[in-house]
Amino acid sequence: MASIMGSRSVEWFRRRSVRTCGCLLLSWLLMMSPVQAAATEPATLVLLIRENRNESGDMQPLRPEVRHLLDYVERRLQIRFDIRRYTYPRLIDNVRQGEGLAFGLSKGKLLSDLAFSDVFYANYVWLVVRSDAVFPFDSVADLQGKTIGITRGSSYGDAFEAQRQVKFNVEEDVSSDIPRLKKLMNRRMDAMLFGDFHERADEVAAYLHQVTARDMVRADGNQPDFTVLPKPLLVDELCFAATPGRYDLWIRKLNGVIRSGKKNGDIARIMNAGRK
Repeated sequence: MASIMGSRSVEWFRRRSVRTCGCLLLSWLLMMSPVQAAATEPATLVLLIRENRNESGDMQPLRPEVRHLLDYVERRLQIRFDIRRYTYPRLIDNVRQGEGLAFGLSKGKLLSDLAFSDVFYANYVWLVVRSDAVFPFDSVADLQGKTIGITRGSSYGDAFEAQRQVKFNVEEDVSSDIPRLKKLMNRRMDAMLFGDFHERADEVAAYLHQVTARDMVRADGNQPDFTVLPKPLLVDELCFAATPGRYDLWIRKLNGVIRSGKKNGDIARIMNAGRK
């Protein structure tokens, strides 16, 4: 009998120990799971990008090369961008209020209060004119007496800003290419400023003719006749930007990605992938 009681006691103790260990293990796993999930969940970073709308007012998607560049940065930093798109003036206001990082801004007097990353790429600002109204262009001085179409709220370098509404007039519009080109063809402006990653005027002209092929066919069945002047108004070096002090760590991390991506050619390959 004593032997039976002893064996039962041992078995009861063994089962109780197993249950206790199981409960402790389950509790430990439950406590650890949120930590492990947090470790694998990518950080979310708010990214402000200027909006671009079509003639109907619908938001245009990001250009493929821009989307691919952002995908590349997300992979390298193991983050996820929460992209928010605004008009240029509102974007600047919101980045100054600390809502997030801005994408695609350039240094200048008007934005000297912001902190900037390294330059990740250059944006070329071209002059688009009617083919029957081409004029020689070498510097801002050559715009005297003309009306220049610009995107509302945008800045085109200190030299341009110092002379606008002084030596030449500006026609401001929303960031939508087709309505602006229509104004140009209807002689409401002498030239339209157009920012693009393409480095040659013929590449820009080819891109714009592709954009207008469907929406701007003339009554005679031909495309509108416009020309891109051979020299850009400005080579605009683009950066990420933020209000100082709040995103300094992210600026440093972005600089690391930009430097390595430029050194190994990744960024150039991404931005040039769609060029013809």
